[in-house]
Amino acid sequence: MPGAYLYMQVSHFLARPVVIASMLMLGLTSPLQAQATGTVEGKVTLSVSGEALQGASIGVVGTQVGAITRADGSYRFTMRPGTYELRVRMLGYAGKTASITVAAGGRVTQNFALEKSTTQLEAVAVTGSRGGERTLVKSPVPVDVINTAALRSTGRVETAQMLQAAAPSLNFPRPAVADGTDHVRPATLRGLAPDQTLVLVNGKRRYTSALINNNGTVGRGTSAVDLNAIPASMIDRIEILRDGAAAQYGSDAIAGVINIILKGAGTGDVSSQTGQFNTDVPGLGKRNDGTNTVVSADQGLSWGNGGYFHAGVEWRNRAMTNRTFADPRQQYPTGDAREATAQRYTHWSGDAATADLVGMFNAAQNLNDNVQLYAFGSFGKRDGRSTGFFRRPIQTTQVISKLYPNGFLPNIESNIDDMSIGGGAKGTAKGWDWDLSQVYGGNSFQFIISNSNNASMGLASPTTFDAGTLGFGQALTNLDLTRKFDVNGRPLRVSSGAEFRWENYSIEAGELASYVNGGVPVLDAVGNPVRNSAGNTSIALVGAQVFPGFSPKDALDRSRTAGAAYLDVESDLTAKWLVGAAARFENFSDFGSKATGKLTSRFAATDKFAIRGAASTGFRAPSLQQRYFTSTATTFVNGLPVDIKTLPVDSREARLLGARDLKPESSVNLSGGITMQPTKSLTVTADYYDIAISDRVVLSENFIGTGVVSFFAQNGLTGVGGGRYFTNAINTKTKGLDVVVNYGLDLKANGIVRLTAGYNQNRTKVTKVVVNTPAQLGNLNETLFGRAERGRIELGQPRNNLVLNGTYERGDLSLSLRGQRFGQVTGVQALASGTARQVPNLELSPKFITDISASYKVLKRATLTLGLDNMFDVYPDAIKDLGDVAAGYSGQGTFGVYRYSGLSPFGFNGRYMYARVSFGL
Repeated sequence: MPGAYLYMQVSHFLARPVVIASMLMLGLTSPLQAQATGTVEGKVTLSVSGEALQGASIGVVGTQVGAITRADGSYRFTMRPGTYELRVRMLGYAGKTASITVAAGGRVTQNFALEKSTTQLEAVAVTGSRGGERTLVKSPVPVDVINTAALRSTGRVETAQMLQAAAPSLNFPRPAVADGTDHVRPATLRGLAPDQTLVLVNGKRRYTSALINNNGTVGRGTSAVDLNAIPASMIDRIEILRDGAAAQYGSDAIAGVINIILKGAGTGDVSSQTGQFNTDVPGLGKRNDGTNTVVSADQGLSWGNGGYFHAGVEWRNRAMTNRTFADPRQQYPTGDAREATAQRYTHWSGDAATADLVGMFNAAQNLNDNVQLYAFGSFGKRDGRSTGFFRRPIQTTQVISKLYPNGFLPNIESNIDDMSIGGGAKGTAKGWDWDLSQVYGGNSFQFIISNSNNASMGLASPTTFDAGTLGFGQALTNLDLTRKFDVNGRPLRVSSGAEFRWENYSIEAGELASYVNGGVPVLDAVGNPVRNSAGNTSIALVGAQVFPGFSPKDALDRSRTAGAAYLDVESDLTAKWLVGAAARFENFSDFGSKATGKLTSRFAATDKFAIRGAASTGFRAPSLQQRYFTSTATTFVNGLPVDIKTLPVDSREARLLGARDLKPESSVNLSGGITMQPTKSLTVTADYYDIAISDRVVLSENFIGTGVVSFFAQNGLTGVGGGRYFTNAINTKTKGLDVVVNYGLDLKANGIVRLTAGYNQNRTKVTKVVVNTPAQLGNLNETLFGRAERGRIELGQPRNNLVLNGTYERGDLSLSLRGQRFGQVTGVQALASGTARQVPNLELSPKFITDISASYKVLKRATLTLGLDNMFDVYPDAIKDLGDVAAGYSGQGTFGVYRYSGLSPFGFNGRYMYARVSFGL
């Protein structure tokens, strides 16, 4: 079972002596002696009405001490004697600070009256600068901060979709009929690969999915973090660093960093949402499908001196959508009378059906003024169902006619488990801020194939198969140190630290029936072998149809370790000029060492205008999935069974085909931009970027020609029919521009208007094919890196993306209008199978999607929201090349069955209507 993999890895992690010893040392060495303290108390209210504000965060700057306001707006905590800066923050309100002096045994009362914020001017980010928090316009690198209200302002129910709606630099395509990728859909940043963005949770590296995307989708050959395994109801905010940051955070941070900050102390809510696609599909008519239901609940508890526990759980259920057309091909064997009345709407393409149960917690407890213990963790369970291509009754080598007289649509079902647990301590000692932590996370992906058969087993074939399980686990130990020095009256912030990482990847074989060659020939409708005029039988295909199981030859368990050390310095050389530098050294047990660096600078020409820029080098170590993933499918050549495999690069088969050892990708990232704040309520940022990546890892083309079989046989490898492997094949260059505008207007008694606009323009080009087709492949008329994969990298994501959002709030009413324009996408096709005919490119023209919603507080703590996403029912351009049945030419969409491409950045489901009820706790 997939869950067993995670439990085994967690046990391994918890049994580590270093973890137990570290935590014991923290507990034993923490100074717990009582000290003379004073009391700090007060109340936080709304300035215009005096209404108490519950859930506001009060903190002493530079310490772990603070509190959360109660239902009456009051707060209270104790503090050692001294003078401090007290800061109050609350979502949707402008923050405030005040200076206080605490005396031993004394009492300080500090009240705050907050005003509603019209923009994100007060938003701060911790990502991108280890020296501390900075407002967005004062950051030397571009950072987006997306709070929980913005995430949940549309009808999207998945975290990745919510992010796409708020951040124009993020793309989340909707692949379909793509095996496991239908269940774990990857997101990309700045048009790069999914695995070139680092994802953090509470500042700690998140593990990737065990699944590797090996079909023809955006992100082919990569394993990405499953953002949808993180419940949106537990997210306080998401910070997106749009800049190379490998020197600060390590491998993978080439495109940038997504840091997900969980809710801490504060109140929670209970929310229920249901929605459905209500659409008129061009050429198909009315459809009402894809019902989504989401129920979530979270609650925070807090107590004195900064202790809190916040936990939440979310259940999501998504029904399938289907936008396929009739299949014009012959369905039954020639002469079968059923052909005249054959059911031709037999395929599927759309959203997979999924049922998710996910939960998280986030907790902390101050031992004293200098030490805080913290912990966070998550669990996730997803059951999914998608399909492959319909197996027609005429396809007798694939279909056991007696089991499926009318053919079958095979299901790929997933059983996906996620688990993470982490903890640590942080505090202040001798002027240094320190943070010591240990985090484990893991994912397993089990494939269950149902409504299928293994044709080579004949009537003994099951119809449901356990096809095997992929597993990935990761453990991290981190120590981070930060200190601020005074150098000639100017602050110098120095950060340093170390990281140890352990990773494990496994493939568990499926059940025997999922991959075995049963040796039974093609059978007729009553179960007898089909014979030709010469009395010979036909060979039936091997393995579970749609997804043959992992065989024992594929099974493996591999691990590696990596160690890193970094130094990060940042200083305000003058009141207007900020500079920073970072360097990092990493060593992987399987790839060796890599050093990276980064320089940043920001110069404020005036109080309202600044320029900023950064230059950095980065890298990404090939994942364990890329190094070791292997799968086998058996087919027949000249009547003999041969294996078609995804080959590990160090296998003999791969070496014969020209494979080389994988090496890390390396990058050079240059960026420059401006920040403007012409008025108190208006900000503008614009940033240009140039990212050069060398030795990008790609999955090669499939080498399956008849010459490949002979080539292997000549080299002593019989029974091998072909394969593919990962290779550092190309260099690329990505250039782009990000623009973000925020404007707010306070209409006093008439409400508040907030307007935001975000724009991303990017283009990726393959600048060099560094590993050309090996001679042995060229002699076999095989290509290592083909035009279809080049097209996915260069043209498969939107050239530009514009997001416009406006909200109006007045009293208990909130209105939201949002528009998003997705730029052109091109699908580049390979040669049509079995013909020299060139398939034309698929051009998806720019489309504008409009969302609208209205929320009203029907009770003091109950809010009702009604909304429409894609209110004008926009679809991507349909595939025009519908093929030619008579000529055997399938075209771009399998003879017109599939009219919409999974490259569409907004999917192809049409209008979505929803209702949501939320209750504040």
